[in-house]
Amino acid sequence: MARTATHRERVLLAPVTVSPTKPLTPTHLKYLLSLDMIRRATGAFADVDVAYHHAVYAGSRQVAGFWHYLERHHPGLDAHALSEEDIGHLYVAHHRDASAPFASIRPMVRRAENGWTHPVTARLLDLWEQHYRRLGMADPHLGRGRPELASADEVIDLMSRHAVCLDGRPLSAPVHLDATRRGLPLRAVLNEEGQANYLLYLLRELIPLLPRYDLVVLAHDVELRHDYRTVAHVLETLGSRVVRFEVPRVPLEGVTRSARAGGWEGYTLDAYQGRLVEEHGLAAFRLGLRLYLVAGLGRTAAQSFALRPLERWIRRAARLLRDHAGDAAEPVPYLTGITGRLGYADPYRVATALLSKDGDVPVAGLIHLLTGGSEAR
Repeated sequence: MARTATHRERVLLAPVTVSPTKPLTPTHLKYLLSLDMIRRATGAFADVDVAYHHAVYAGSRQVAGFWHYLERHHPGLDAHALSEEDIGHLYVAHHRDASAPFASIRPMVRRAENGWTHPVTARLLDLWEQHYRRLGMADPHLGRGRPELASADEVIDLMSRHAVCLDGRPLSAPVHLDATRRGLPLRAVLNEEGQANYLLYLLRELIPLLPRYDLVVLAHDVELRHDYRTVAHVLETLGSRVVRFEVPRVPLEGVTRSARAGGWEGYTLDAYQGRLVEEHGLAAFRLGLRLYLVAGLGRTAAQSFALRPLERWIRRAARLLRDHAGDAAEPVPYLTGITGRLGYADPYRVATALLSKDGDVPVAGLIHLLTGGSEAR
Protein backbone atom coordinates (compact mmCIF):
# COMPACT_ATOMS: atom_id res chain seq x y z
CA MET A 1 0.00 0.00 0.00
CA ALA A 2 1.48 3.35 -1.02
CA ARG A 3 1.77 6.17 1.48
CA THR A 4 -0.56 9.10 0.98
CA ALA A 5 -1.09 12.40 2.71
CA THR A 6 -3.95 10.86 4.76
CA HIS A 7 -2.55 7.40 5.39
CA ARG A 8 0.29 6.37 7.65
CA GLU A 9 1.30 2.79 7.10
CA ARG A 10 1.14 0.47 10.07
CA VAL A 11 4.52 -1.20 10.50
CA LEU A 12 5.34 -4.06 12.85
CA LEU A 13 9.04 -4.30 13.67
CA ALA A 14 9.56 -7.90 14.78
CA PRO A 15 13.17 -8.56 15.82
CA VAL A 16 14.60 -11.70 17.30
CA THR A 17 15.35 -10.85 20.91
CA VAL A 18 18.74 -10.90 22.59
CA SER A 19 18.23 -13.65 25.15
CA PRO A 20 18.55 -12.24 28.70
CA THR A 21 21.24 -14.70 29.73
CA LYS A 22 24.50 -12.94 28.78
CA PRO A 23 26.24 -9.56 28.59
CA LEU A 24 25.60 -7.07 25.80
CA THR A 25 28.54 -7.33 23.41
CA PRO A 26 29.32 -5.01 20.46
CA THR A 27 27.31 -7.40 18.27
CA HIS A 28 24.26 -6.94 20.48
CA LEU A 29 24.71 -3.18 20.65
CA LYS A 30 25.01 -2.91 16.86
CA TYR A 31 21.77 -4.87 16.58
CA LEU A 32 19.86 -3.02 19.30
CA LEU A 33 20.93 0.45 18.17
CA SER A 34 20.04 -0.44 14.57
CA LEU A 35 16.56 -1.46 15.78
CA ASP A 36 16.28 1.78 17.73
CA MET A 37 17.16 3.75 14.59
CA ILE A 38 14.62 1.83 12.50
CA ARG A 39 11.97 2.49 15.10
CA ARG A 40 12.67 6.20 15.43
CA ALA A 41 13.27 7.01 11.76
CA THR A 42 10.39 4.91 10.42
CA GLY A 43 8.15 6.33 13.14
CA ALA A 44 8.60 9.77 11.59
CA PHE A 45 6.38 8.76 8.65
CA ALA A 46 4.58 5.55 9.75
CA ASP A 47 2.91 4.10 12.82
CA VAL A 48 5.43 1.64 14.24
CA ASP A 49 4.90 -1.04 16.86
CA VAL A 50 7.67 -3.31 18.12
CA ALA A 51 7.18 -6.99 18.97
CA TYR A 52 10.16 -7.49 21.26
CA HIS A 53 9.36 -9.46 24.40
CA HIS A 54 11.84 -11.65 26.24
CA ALA A 55 9.03 -13.54 27.97
CA VAL A 56 7.89 -15.00 24.64
CA TYR A 57 11.03 -17.15 24.48
CA ALA A 58 11.40 -17.95 28.18
CA GLY A 59 10.31 -21.55 27.58
CA SER A 60 12.95 -22.14 24.92
CA ARG A 61 15.98 -24.30 25.70
CA GLN A 62 18.32 -21.30 25.45
CA VAL A 63 16.58 -19.53 28.34
CA ALA A 64 14.84 -22.28 30.34
CA GLY A 65 17.92 -24.48 29.96
CA PHE A 66 20.10 -21.75 31.49
CA TRP A 67 17.65 -21.26 34.34
CA HIS A 68 17.61 -25.02 34.96
CA TYR A 69 21.42 -24.98 35.11
CA LEU A 70 21.38 -22.13 37.64
CA GLU A 71 18.83 -23.85 39.85
CA ARG A 72 20.78 -27.10 39.72
CA HIS A 73 24.35 -25.84 40.11
CA HIS A 74 23.94 -22.46 41.87
CA PRO A 75 20.93 -22.66 44.18
CA GLY A 76 20.50 -19.66 46.44
CA LEU A 77 22.66 -17.43 44.25
CA ASP A 78 22.49 -13.74 45.26
CA ALA A 79 21.45 -12.32 41.89
CA HIS A 80 21.50 -8.71 43.08
CA ALA A 81 25.25 -8.97 43.76
CA LEU A 82 26.06 -10.09 40.21
CA SER A 83 27.55 -7.88 37.50
CA GLU A 84 26.78 -8.30 33.81
CA GLU A 85 30.12 -10.07 33.33
CA ASP A 86 29.41 -12.38 36.30
CA ILE A 87 26.20 -13.49 34.60
CA GLY A 88 28.05 -13.90 31.33
CA HIS A 89 30.55 -16.25 32.97
CA LEU A 90 27.69 -18.33 34.36
CA TYR A 91 26.24 -18.52 30.84
CA VAL A 92 29.56 -19.69 29.40
CA ALA A 93 29.84 -22.32 32.12
CA HIS A 94 26.30 -23.49 31.36
CA HIS A 95 27.26 -24.15 27.74
CA ARG A 96 30.35 -26.07 28.80
CA ASP A 97 28.11 -28.32 30.86
CA ALA A 98 26.55 -31.31 29.09
CA SER A 99 23.12 -30.49 27.69
CA ALA A 100 20.34 -31.62 29.99
CA PRO A 101 17.68 -33.85 28.39
CA PHE A 102 14.41 -32.09 27.69
CA ALA A 103 12.58 -34.25 30.25
CA SER A 104 14.75 -32.78 33.02
CA ILE A 105 14.11 -29.14 32.04
CA ARG A 106 10.39 -29.60 31.28
CA PRO A 107 9.35 -28.37 34.77
CA MET A 108 11.40 -25.20 34.20
CA VAL A 109 9.80 -24.73 30.80
CA ARG A 110 6.36 -24.89 32.44
CA ARG A 111 7.38 -22.36 35.10
CA ALA A 112 8.76 -20.02 32.42
CA GLU A 113 5.65 -20.31 30.25
CA ASN A 114 3.50 -19.56 33.30
CA GLY A 115 5.27 -16.23 33.82
CA TRP A 116 8.14 -16.97 36.24
CA THR A 117 11.47 -15.21 35.66
CA HIS A 118 14.71 -16.38 37.24
CA PRO A 119 16.26 -13.72 39.53
CA VAL A 120 19.49 -13.76 37.49
CA THR A 121 17.60 -12.77 34.33
CA ALA A 122 15.61 -10.17 36.29
CA ARG A 123 18.93 -8.72 37.50
CA LEU A 124 20.33 -8.70 33.97
CA LEU A 125 17.26 -6.89 32.61
CA ASP A 126 17.72 -4.22 35.30
CA LEU A 127 21.35 -3.78 34.19
CA TRP A 128 20.28 -3.59 30.54
CA GLU A 129 17.69 -0.95 31.36
CA GLN A 130 20.46 1.20 32.85
CA HIS A 131 22.43 0.78 29.61
CA TYR A 132 19.42 1.65 27.45
CA ARG A 133 18.82 4.83 29.44
CA ARG A 134 22.50 5.79 29.15
CA LEU A 135 22.39 5.21 25.39
CA GLY A 136 19.21 7.25 24.97
CA MET A 137 17.19 4.42 23.47
CA ALA A 138 13.54 5.07 22.71
CA ASP A 139 12.32 2.35 25.07
CA PRO A 140 14.55 1.73 28.11
CA HIS A 141 12.08 -0.98 29.24
CA LEU A 142 12.70 -2.88 26.01
CA GLY A 143 11.61 -6.50 26.24
CA ARG A 144 9.88 -6.27 29.63
CA GLY A 145 6.32 -6.92 28.42
CA ARG A 146 4.47 -10.24 28.34
CA PRO A 147 2.13 -10.48 25.34
CA GLU A 148 -0.65 -12.99 24.84
CA LEU A 149 0.38 -15.87 22.58
CA ALA A 150 -1.77 -17.99 20.35
CA SER A 151 -1.73 -21.65 21.35
CA ALA A 152 0.79 -23.90 19.65
CA ASP A 153 -2.00 -26.17 18.41
CA GLU A 154 -3.89 -23.24 16.88
CA VAL A 155 -0.82 -21.94 15.04
CA ILE A 156 0.24 -25.37 13.77
CA ASP A 157 -3.28 -26.12 12.54
CA LEU A 158 -3.45 -22.78 10.71
CA MET A 159 -0.07 -23.29 9.04
CA SER A 160 -1.02 -26.83 8.04
CA ARG A 161 -4.18 -25.55 6.33
CA HIS A 162 -2.00 -23.12 4.34
CA ALA A 163 0.50 -25.86 3.39
CA VAL A 164 3.47 -24.22 5.14
CA CYS A 165 3.75 -26.84 7.84
CA LEU A 166 4.18 -30.62 7.99
CA ASP A 167 2.36 -31.72 11.13
CA GLY A 168 3.76 -34.95 12.54
CA ARG A 169 1.83 -34.81 15.81
CA PRO A 170 -0.71 -37.53 14.88
CA LEU A 171 2.24 -39.90 14.40
CA SER A 172 4.15 -38.67 17.49
CA ALA A 173 6.66 -37.16 15.03
CA PRO A 174 8.14 -33.64 14.78
CA VAL A 175 6.41 -30.59 13.31
CA HIS A 176 8.30 -28.83 10.50
CA LEU A 177 7.88 -25.51 8.74
CA ASP A 178 7.72 -26.14 5.00
CA ALA A 179 9.22 -23.50 2.71
CA THR A 180 10.51 -25.99 0.15
CA ARG A 181 8.69 -24.02 -2.56
CA ARG A 182 11.29 -21.31 -1.86
CA GLY A 183 14.14 -23.80 -2.09
CA LEU A 184 14.58 -23.89 1.69
CA PRO A 185 14.93 -27.05 3.77
CA LEU A 186 12.30 -28.20 6.21
CA ARG A 187 12.77 -26.61 9.65
CA ALA A 188 11.66 -28.40 12.79
CA VAL A 189 9.75 -26.26 15.32
CA LEU A 190 8.41 -28.97 17.65
CA ASN A 191 10.10 -32.28 18.32
CA GLU A 192 8.53 -35.64 19.14
CA GLU A 193 8.86 -34.92 22.89
CA GLY A 194 6.84 -31.72 22.54
CA GLN A 195 9.84 -29.40 22.88
CA ALA A 196 9.33 -26.18 20.88
CA ASN A 197 12.18 -24.07 19.55
CA TYR A 198 12.22 -20.29 19.34
CA LEU A 199 10.54 -20.21 15.91
CA LEU A 200 7.29 -21.67 17.19
CA TYR A 201 7.23 -19.13 20.04
CA LEU A 202 7.89 -16.38 17.47
CA LEU A 203 5.01 -17.50 15.25
CA ARG A 204 2.67 -17.81 18.23
CA GLU A 205 3.33 -14.13 18.94
CA LEU A 206 3.30 -12.76 15.39
CA ILE A 207 0.51 -14.60 13.60
CA PRO A 208 -2.34 -13.12 15.69
CA LEU A 209 -0.95 -9.61 15.02
CA LEU A 210 -0.72 -9.84 11.23
CA PRO A 211 -4.16 -8.38 10.30
CA ARG A 212 -3.29 -5.08 12.06
CA TYR A 213 -0.27 -4.17 9.90
CA ASP A 214 0.58 -3.17 6.35
CA LEU A 215 4.20 -4.28 6.69
CA VAL A 216 6.16 -6.66 8.92
CA VAL A 217 9.90 -6.02 9.29
CA LEU A 218 11.71 -9.14 10.49
CA ALA A 219 15.07 -8.28 12.03
CA HIS A 220 17.73 -10.85 12.87
CA ASP A 221 21.44 -11.61 12.73
CA VAL A 222 22.92 -13.20 9.62
CA GLU A 223 23.31 -16.62 11.28
CA LEU A 224 19.50 -16.87 11.40
CA ARG A 225 19.02 -16.00 7.73
CA HIS A 226 17.59 -19.38 6.67
CA ASP A 227 15.23 -19.51 9.64
CA TYR A 228 13.92 -16.02 8.94
CA ARG A 229 13.57 -16.64 5.21
CA THR A 230 11.36 -19.55 6.23
CA VAL A 231 9.37 -17.38 8.66
CA ALA A 232 8.96 -14.71 5.96
CA HIS A 233 7.55 -17.36 3.60
CA VAL A 234 5.05 -18.47 6.25
CA LEU A 235 3.88 -14.93 6.99
CA GLU A 236 3.63 -14.04 3.29
CA THR A 237 1.58 -17.16 2.64
CA LEU A 238 -0.76 -15.99 5.40
CA GLY A 239 -1.23 -12.70 3.52
CA SER A 240 1.35 -10.30 4.98
CA ARG A 241 3.86 -8.07 3.26
CA VAL A 242 7.24 -8.92 4.80
CA VAL A 243 10.79 -7.57 4.53
CA ARG A 244 13.90 -8.71 6.41
CA PHE A 245 16.70 -6.70 7.99
CA GLU A 246 19.96 -8.48 8.82
CA VAL A 247 22.77 -7.49 11.17
CA PRO A 248 26.18 -9.24 11.15
CA ARG A 249 28.10 -10.35 14.21
CA VAL A 250 30.94 -8.01 15.15
CA PRO A 251 34.40 -9.59 15.49
CA LEU A 252 36.46 -9.08 18.64
CA GLU A 253 40.22 -9.22 18.13
CA GLY A 254 39.68 -10.76 14.70
CA VAL A 255 37.37 -13.54 15.89
CA THR A 256 33.61 -13.78 15.40
CA ARG A 257 31.99 -15.96 18.03
CA SER A 258 28.80 -16.38 19.99
CA ALA A 259 28.59 -14.89 23.49
CA ARG A 260 28.29 -18.43 24.84
CA ALA A 261 31.95 -19.01 23.92
CA GLY A 262 33.24 -16.07 25.97
CA GLY A 263 35.93 -13.73 24.67
CA TRP A 264 33.84 -10.60 25.35
CA GLU A 265 35.67 -9.66 28.56
CA GLY A 266 36.75 -6.03 28.33
CA TYR A 267 34.26 -5.31 25.54
CA THR A 268 31.04 -4.94 27.51
CA LEU A 269 29.59 -1.45 27.74
CA ASP A 270 30.68 -1.01 31.37
CA ALA A 271 34.31 -1.61 30.34
CA TYR A 272 34.62 1.59 28.32
CA GLN A 273 31.60 3.87 28.54
CA GLY A 274 32.59 5.61 31.78
CA ARG A 275 35.85 7.09 30.51
CA LEU A 276 34.47 7.98 27.07
CA VAL A 277 31.42 9.74 28.50
CA GLU A 278 33.57 11.65 30.99
CA GLU A 279 36.01 12.81 28.30
CA HIS A 280 33.61 13.54 25.43
CA GLY A 281 30.17 14.01 26.96
CA LEU A 282 27.10 11.80 26.88
CA ALA A 283 25.56 13.28 23.72
CA ALA A 284 28.72 12.68 21.68
CA PHE A 285 29.08 9.17 23.12
CA ARG A 286 25.50 8.26 22.21
CA LEU A 287 25.78 9.53 18.67
CA GLY A 288 29.34 8.34 18.14
CA LEU A 289 28.57 4.79 19.25
CA ARG A 290 25.62 4.65 16.83
CA LEU A 291 27.70 6.01 13.96
CA TYR A 292 30.61 3.65 14.63
CA LEU A 293 28.58 0.47 15.03
CA VAL A 294 26.08 1.16 12.23
CA ALA A 295 27.94 3.26 9.64
CA GLY A 296 31.57 2.62 10.56
CA LEU A 297 31.35 -1.18 10.82
CA GLY A 298 28.76 -1.20 8.04
CA ARG A 299 26.58 -3.98 6.72
CA THR A 300 29.28 -6.64 6.92
CA ALA A 301 31.26 -5.74 10.08
CA ALA A 302 34.45 -7.01 8.48
CA GLN A 303 36.60 -5.07 10.98
CA SER A 304 36.85 -5.90 14.66
CA PHE A 305 35.36 -3.60 17.27
CA ALA A 306 38.13 -1.52 18.84
CA LEU A 307 38.23 1.44 21.19
CA ARG A 308 40.53 3.68 19.10
CA PRO A 309 38.20 3.90 16.10
CA LEU A 310 35.21 4.21 18.46
CA GLU A 311 36.84 7.24 20.05
CA ARG A 312 37.49 8.78 16.61
CA TRP A 313 33.80 8.38 15.79
CA ILE A 314 32.84 9.97 19.08
CA ARG A 315 35.01 12.99 18.24
CA ARG A 316 33.36 13.11 14.83
CA ALA A 317 29.96 13.00 16.51
CA ALA A 318 30.98 15.88 18.76
CA ARG A 319 31.85 17.96 15.67
CA LEU A 320 28.50 17.12 14.06
CA LEU A 321 26.66 18.18 17.20
CA ARG A 322 28.64 21.42 17.37
CA ASP A 323 28.46 22.27 13.65
CA HIS A 324 24.71 21.64 13.35
CA ALA A 325 23.48 23.15 16.58
CA GLY A 326 20.39 25.24 15.93
CA ASP A 327 19.67 23.75 12.50
CA ALA A 328 16.07 22.49 12.69
CA ALA A 329 15.32 21.24 9.16
CA GLU A 330 12.42 18.78 9.02
CA PRO A 331 13.77 15.24 8.37
CA VAL A 332 10.55 13.52 7.24
CA PRO A 333 10.68 14.43 3.50
CA TYR A 334 14.30 13.29 3.35
CA LEU A 335 13.53 10.02 5.16
CA THR A 336 10.59 9.16 2.92
CA GLY A 337 12.76 9.91 -0.09
CA ILE A 338 15.54 7.50 0.88
CA THR A 339 13.07 4.88 2.09
CA GLY A 340 11.24 4.57 -1.20
CA ARG A 341 9.33 1.32 -1.65
CA LEU A 342 11.27 -0.47 1.10
CA GLY A 343 8.69 0.61 3.64
CA TYR A 344 11.04 1.26 6.55
CA ALA A 345 14.05 3.50 7.12
CA ASP A 346 17.26 1.51 6.67
CA PRO A 347 19.56 2.51 9.58
CA TYR A 348 22.70 2.17 7.43
CA ARG A 349 21.38 4.71 4.92
CA VAL A 350 20.24 7.02 7.69
CA ALA A 351 23.57 6.80 9.56
CA THR A 352 25.67 7.40 6.45
CA ALA A 353 23.44 10.35 5.51
CA LEU A 354 24.64 12.09 8.67
CA LEU A 355 28.15 11.97 7.24
CA SER A 356 27.18 13.40 3.87
CA LYS A 357 28.44 16.79 2.75
CA ASP A 358 25.23 17.27 0.78
CA GLY A 359 23.64 20.46 2.04
CA ASP A 360 20.17 19.01 1.47
CA VAL A 361 20.61 16.44 4.24
CA PRO A 362 18.80 17.65 7.40
CA VAL A 363 21.63 16.54 9.69
CA ALA A 364 20.45 18.24 12.87
CA GLY A 365 16.89 17.00 12.38
CA LEU A 366 18.12 13.44 11.89
CA ILE A 367 20.39 13.63 14.93
CA HIS A 368 17.54 14.92 17.07
CA LEU A 369 15.24 12.18 15.77
CA LEU A 370 17.73 9.34 16.19
CA THR A 371 18.90 10.26 19.68
CA GLY A 372 15.61 11.56 21.02
CA GLY A 373 16.99 15.04 21.52
CA SER A 374 17.37 14.25 25.21
CA GLU A 375 19.73 16.25 27.35
CA ALA A 376 23.12 14.65 28.00
CA ARG A 377 23.23 14.18 31.74
